[in-house]
Amino acid sequence: MKPLKRLERYITAFFKLGRTEWMAKQSFRMFGDVEKRLDHAEGHGRSLQHSIDELRGQLEWLKHDLDKRVSIEAGRASGENAALARSISDITRRLDTYFAIAPAHSASPTTTIHTPHSALTAEGFSSFKDTFYYRLEQKYRGSREEIANRLRVYLPDVEAAIARTDGMPALDIGCGRGEWLELLKHMDIDAKGIDINAAQLEDARTQDLNVELADVFDFLSAATDNSLSVISAHHVIEHLPFDMVAWITREAMRVLAPGGLLLFETPNTRNILVGATTFHTDPTHLKPMPEQVLGVLFETAGYHPVDIRQLSPHERLDEFLANPDFNDELAFLLFGPQDLAILGTKPCKE
Repeated sequence: MKPLKRLERYITAFFKLGRTEWMAKQSFRMFGDVEKRLDHAEGHGRSLQHSIDELRGQLEWLKHDLDKRVSIEAGRASGENAALARSISDITRRLDTYFAIAPAHSASPTTTIHTPHSALTAEGFSSFKDTFYYRLEQKYRGSREEIANRLRVYLPDVEAAIARTDGMPALDIGCGRGEWLELLKHMDIDAKGIDINAAQLEDARTQDLNVELADVFDFLSAATDNSLSVISAHHVIEHLPFDMVAWITREAMRVLAPGGLLLFETPNTRNILVGATTFHTDPTHLKPMPEQVLGVLFETAGYHPVDIRQLSPHERLDEFLANPDFNDELAFLLFGPQDLAILGTKPCKE
């Protein structure tokens, strides 16, 4: 069965689970148009450049639309969902191939110019990775409600920083699905989120949150001095090289208003289960950021006071602490706080 025909069957079946026939046909028509354009580009290398921008936009629209519906219907129609994922994966691969086709005057219009580096940084492959990471978080990160409940602990610190800076806006780096931004919105705090994962931002936009597809280096470099009350990054720094973490820490000192707050939250690998298992569930984690490193880093940048907290103990901690046959220190090593937070305040002017 041709891929397009197979996809028509799966899309129709998928949307019958909880979506209207109209939405099914709309998505199918969009996917069919992408397929036809790719087929055309495959046989007519000279016309590729003319249509590539339209292809990119249509593919992104369809990919994010289907990703949202797959997450809504999680646990149902797994076969159909897998077929949709395979089809999207195949189109991203083909798109990368066409981006790499030699110029129009090449003797062979299908000759590619991929190098190992260019293949890994190609647009289609980046789109594939965004979708993978979105689905990984949907499956293992926890629900929006669970994450929001864990983040509420920081609201008093943020409100104090807002008061010290006369209500200046806040920035969330790596905002993802936007749980933290949603909490701030409910507190009537002016906040913006940035992320480099377009699939994650689609979820945030459905909550009517102020988010932007942006790189933290570019965004902070362009930010005005003393312009923000809070800069937060929840489970972001473990994804970055140390040089970038250090740069963000130093640059935040410039961008924060006096009395402003820099907040990092990261996995607490002092918890053995976190360090040995859950930290490695995310393949984009580079290395742990322990409290000794973060404490000295914040002090070096000039934050004062610097507050280090260990948060979110495992749900079974109390059970093991209450067991007289189980060592308390071992209980904390295995089931103690799973998150590490460091909060630094930019000193107010004398």
